[in-house]
Amino acid sequence: MYLRTPKRYRQGQRRSIISLRWLWLWVLTPLVVLAGAHIYNDRAVIAPQVEQAIASLVERAQEAVATVTAPTPLPTADPSQRLALADAAWVRGNIEEAVSLYQEIAPALPNDVNLHYRIALGLLMDGRARDALPAAERAITADPYSPDAWAIRAMALNWNQRSGEAVASALHALSLAGQDNPRARARAQAFLAEAYLDAGQYDRALSTVERALETDPNSFEAYRVRARHKQEVQFQFREALNDYQAAYDLAPNLTYLAIDLALGYINVGDSDTGLGILRDVIDLNPRNTRALFWLGALYLNTVGSPEQASDYLTRCVEIDPQSINCHYTLGRAQHRLQNYASAFESFKAAVDLGTTSARHYWWAGRAQVLLGNCPAAVPYFRAGYALARQGGDEALIADYEDQMRSCQMFADLPTAVPEAAEE
Repeated sequence: MYLRTPKRYRQGQRRSIISLRWLWLWVLTPLVVLAGAHIYNDRAVIAPQVEQAIASLVERAQEAVATVTAPTPLPTADPSQRLALADAAWVRGNIEEAVSLYQEIAPALPNDVNLHYRIALGLLMDGRARDALPAAERAITADPYSPDAWAIRAMALNWNQRSGEAVASALHALSLAGQDNPRARARAQAFLAEAYLDAGQYDRALSTVERALETDPNSFEAYRVRARHKQEVQFQFREALNDYQAAYDLAPNLTYLAIDLALGYINVGDSDTGLGILRDVIDLNPRNTRALFWLGALYLNTVGSPEQASDYLTRCVEIDPQSINCHYTLGRAQHRLQNYASAFESFKAAVDLGTTSARHYWWAGRAQVLLGNCPAAVPYFRAGYALARQGGDEALIADYEDQMRSCQMFADLPTAVPEAAEE
C-alpha cells in the first residue's frame, strides 16, 4: 500500500525576485508607526475618550449582572385611600371600623401621631382599655414631643386604674403643650383633672378642669370631666347632664360621649332617651362592650327585663371574656331568670378573673345555696366576708352572716350577729 504525499515542489516552477509578503510589510510598517506617533502626541485628547468608552462598557456589564441577580421589587401599598376611609368612618361615628382600618395601615405610617392617637382613643371607647395602653405608647414612639401623645397615654393609664401614673403623664403633656397650643393644653388639663377625680382629689380635679375650659372653651374633654365631677361629687345631675350635652354637641361622633350622655339622661329619670342613645351606639358599633354592659344593666335594673339584659350581657362576655362587670351582671340577670347553675358560672367567672368586690363573692356563694350545695358556697363566703369586713359595708356584712349561719358556718361569725339586710 502506498501513501500519497503532496509534492513540495513542482518541476518547471520559477521563484519571483520580489516577495509580496515583504512588500506589504514595508508598506504597512510606516503607517503603523505614524499612527502610533499621532496617538502618543494626542494622548491627552484621546485618553479620556478611551476611558469613557471602557467605563461605559463596565457600567453596562454591571447593570446586566444586577438585572440578572436582583429580585423583582415588590409594590408598596399606598395607605392614603384606606386612611381616607378610616377618617370618614371616624367622622360618622363608626369607631370600630375606623380603628380596624387604622390598625391595618399603622405599620405603613409609624410616625403618624394622630393615627396612633385615634387607635388608642377608639380602643378606650370600645371598652378595650387593656389594648389601648400599648397603642398610646406607640403614639409616643411616633413623636416623643407630642403633647397629645402623652395626654392619650394619661387617659389610657387612668382608665386602667393607674391614676398616679396618669397624673405624671398628663403633667408631662402639659409641659410639652406650652402656652401657644391651647387645644393640646386644655386636653392635657382635662385628662389631668380626670386622673385627680379618680384618685379622690376632688377639689384639685375641679380647679384643674375649670382652668382647662378657660384655656379652650370648646374642649369637649373638659366638659365631660366637669360633668363627671358634678354628677359623682356634687350630685348635681341636671347640671351634669348639661355639660354632657355640651361635650356631645362638640364631638357627636365619639361614642364615649354618647354613652355618658345616655347615662346622664338615666340619672334625671329619662330612661327612654338614654336607652335610645345607647341603642344608636350599638347600631354603628355592635361590639362596643361599654354600651352593651350599660344596656344590659339598665334593662335589668331600670326596665326590669332580665331577658333583654341577658341578651346584651351575653354578647358582652362573648366579645370580652375578661370583663368582670359583664360576667357579674349577666349572673344577676340569670339569677333573676332562676337559672341558678348558669348564674353561678357567671359569678365564678367574675371571681376567677380577680374581682375585689365582696358582693361578687356573696352572689357566687348565694347561687350555690340556691342549688342546695352549702359546702360549695363556703369558700366564696369565707373570702367575700373578709373583704366585706375590710370595706365596712354593714348591710353586706349582715347578708354574709345570714347566709353563713344558714350554712352552719358559726365559727366564722362574731359573737354579736346583726340583723340580716333585705335582699
